[in-house]
Amino acid sequence: MIRKLTNDDKDALLEFLYHEPEINLYIIGDIYNGAFENDYQQLYAEYRNDKFFAVLSRNMSTLTYYALENDFNEAWIEVFNQFDFLFISGKEKLLEPIKKHYPKLREDKMDFMKSTTFTRDETIDYSGIRILEDEKDAEEVYTLLETIPELYTVHRKGKEEAIKYFLHNSGENGTTVFIKKDDVVVATASAVYETKKSAMIVAVGTHDDYRGEGYGKTVMHYLMDLYINHKSKTLCLYYDDPRAEGLYKKLNFVDIDRWSMLVPDDPSTQY
Repeated sequence: MIRKLTNDDKDALLEFLYHEPEINLYIIGDIYNGAFENDYQQLYAEYRNDKFFAVLSRNMSTLTYYALENDFNEAWIEVFNQFDFLFISGKEKLLEPIKKHYPKLREDKMDFMKSTTFTRDETIDYSGIRILEDEKDAEEVYTLLETIPELYTVHRKGKEEAIKYFLHNSGENGTTVFIKKDDVVVATASAVYETKKSAMIVAVGTHDDYRGEGYGKTVMHYLMDLYINHKSKTLCLYYDDPRAEGLYKKLNFVDIDRWSMLVPDDPSTQY
């Protein structure tokens, strides 16, 4: 049985998801950040033997799917297709039986990592760090991110949704930091989907004209110091650039699984 969830399901659902807290960070974050209150967020679950087996979270244009095992119930496709979505994300093995239903979407595979320890580098000056607080800040950060080809998921959300995303993942829900030089945002990084135990690092970027000057390192170190040392939370991220592996491992990130996203080759594609 698959049904839409309500706030009455919250405690039991969190208990289920916390069996793999890092992998389920997006869905757990959705729950804590208003999934039962916002019209752009919904949660569905499949039950087997009266127990949770699989969960779907829809947040704006993204669907995130999780299940205990790779035994996909085709009835989920009807639920997916209720929404105008751009992306489907989840553990690589769980998305394998879903791909055939969406031939217009390609699969991007990534390594999923986490870090629980961080040693602050006292030589790094954090005085230029700014924290995103309002729509103007979000617009300036988006202006930088739309110039970085690797951050295609940000581009395809579009400016309006991206700004809403950054503002929603602020305060208790996350932190976006950035550095400005010459009245231009030159580097940024975000910790989003913040929960009681963890947060996800996304949208790390540096302006082409300011690479090699340590700005990207500064924003990344600031977030790691804030979340790991001061908030005592686990930081997670995923990457698909082999050049990034050495950097992240130097920052004490370790591999925990493989992550996949089904994304459109054509930006106009929407289901």
